[in-house]
Amino acid sequence: MNKNQRGFAHLLLIIVFVMVIASVFLAWNFTKNKSSSGNNNSQQSQITDKTPKIKHIGINLDDFDSSTNTAGDIKFEKFDTESGGLDAIFSEYGRAAPDNNSVGAGRLNPQPTFIAPLGTKVHALVDGTVVDVPKLYSGDYSVHMQADGDDELIFETEHVINVLVKAGDKVKAGDVIAEVSDYDSKNLNGLGLFEIGILKGGNPPSHVCPFSYLDDSIKEATLKKITALEEAWETFVGDSNVYNQANESVPGCATLDPIEG
Repeated sequence: MNKNQRGFAHLLLIIVFVMVIASVFLAWNFTKNKSSSGNNNSQQSQITDKTPKIKHIGINLDDFDSSTNTAGDIKFEKFDTESGGLDAIFSEYGRAAPDNNSVGAGRLNPQPTFIAPLGTKVHALVDGTVVDVPKLYSGDYSVHMQADGDDELIFETEHVINVLVKAGDKVKAGDVIAEVSDYDSKNLNGLGLFEIGILKGGNPPSHVCPFSYLDDSIKEATLKKITALEEAWETFVGDSNVYNQANESVPGCATLDPIEG
């Protein structure tokens, strides 16, 4: 083999090698994307007609009224969003924590968080039974409920005070069970907050997107109100990038993947 032939052979080997590497990368990327899409589809496919559904989101939500700066129970107030605490009037499921947040930069929010005036009533999410009312690190409480006929999902209203129910009590969706917590009001311009969540058993247990579990009786109206709430807050603070609605598979959820913890 002469020098030119050897050079051509080497070049051919390099081309083949590059093509193999490129093929492997493309196959891996396709598999990864397919797996991610499959996970989201799998989460949705697990929700059937028999799956317990949320019949009340815990707070009364309505379209924003600029004359009162309210959206149902929620009152728009500007508060400190720079010190690492909450950075929006509503923090959707899967929202990444701010860089200087005490829970850890980038940690995904497992429970949608609403900010509302102190004294705002918190309502039961489902028809069912209160199974626990644990006291939290913050000095307030979480009310855990399970729907009638189901022992897999725990429906949570977290960071609440003045709790009106105890373990064993029967509740109907919409019943007043507590009030929003005051534990972070010093950073929220005197406002309170609370969270809703769905905890699914497992090892480890995980939270899932609660707005995927809305009962048909409230689903359409609630999702429209969540979208309107996000848009109204962006207008109120003059920042169109508070939420990334284009990536929300379900309004109010930045991801459909389970979040551990």
